[in-house]
Amino acid sequence: MKIRVKAMLVGAAVVAAAGVTSAVAQTDLTAYHYVYYADAAKTEYLGEISDRGCGRSGSYSYVLRANVPSPYYDATPIYVCGGAGPTLPENW
Repeated sequence: MKIRVKAMLVGAAVVAAAGVTSAVAQTDLTAYHYVYYADAAKTEYLGEISDRGCGRSGSYSYVLRANVPSPYYDATPIYVCGGAGPTLPENW
């Protein structure tokens, strides 16, 4: 009985790990412009910053993210990084 329970727990852990791996592999390729604030109510404006561009390593594209200096911000999409560099989707 104990072996069966252990096998089930190991199987559940493998399934959970596979779900985490697939979630991590799906990166967000959308770049944003951020307006950040000092408070959660977003009443005290501190500044603005944008993601810095697109990067590429082999066939892997990624966004060069800005360091937003506050946990309170609004993010507006500005472009999408892809194989050909930054592009604007048709539905924007």
